[in-house]
Amino acid sequence: MSKLQRSIGVVAVLNLAMIALISGRPFFSNASRPVRGISNPILAMEVVRNVAEVDAILGDAPSPDREVMRIKQYADFGFIGGYAGLFVLMSIFLMGQGRAVAISAAVLGVAAALCDVFENLDILRILDVDLSHTTQAMIDAVRYPSLIKWTLASLALGLLGILAMRSGRTGLRIVGALDVLAALLGLCGLSENRFLEWMGIPMLGGFIGLAILYFRPRWNARRNAA
Repeated sequence: MSKLQRSIGVVAVLNLAMIALISGRPFFSNASRPVRGISNPILAMEVVRNVAEVDAILGDAPSPDREVMRIKQYADFGFIGGYAGLFVLMSIFLMGQGRAVAISAAVLGVAAALCDVFENLDILRILDVDLSHTTQAMIDAVRYPSLIKWTLASLALGLLGILAMRSGRTGLRIVGALDVLAALLGLCGLSENRFLEWMGIPMLGGFIGLAILYFRPRWNARRNAA
């Protein structure tokens, strides 16, 4: 197994660890009730449309749910670095299946990560402002970078998925199919935001698939070689 493949496996595991961290404690209270069919308060905040939705997700400042959201946003910066790195590594790995497409996927993935950073920073700004001083401009500063992020990430996933499906390895083809499905759900989610939540299922499957294919602890690799 090449160093690049091992790097992909390690970064895939790191992404899974960050997802587990963000999904774990602290939890949002029962007072957090996202609207429009979205159950995840973090996603709901990313695509928030107005002050009423901010109130439904976080309540007025100060509130326990705002502090939970703050912790999740700081943790998300780690995930941003993780998935940006995985986009780049996978693009390099799949370069032989289509150089221009692979480079495009890397550029789109990194651009999505940059939009994610701006989105997080603007969410953190809202957390410190009570509802009466939360303006529509502040909300739009979260929503529009978020929609651009999901667009770019979906396109990058779709391109990488297509390249992976061209490979000769069955496991990688399965990961590619999961990425293409995630991309389609992500693009559908731009107009119907609840689909973005469903996008996470095949995307998570893709991370798990890469971890299974390419994550090899050194002690296990030595044992297999023996």
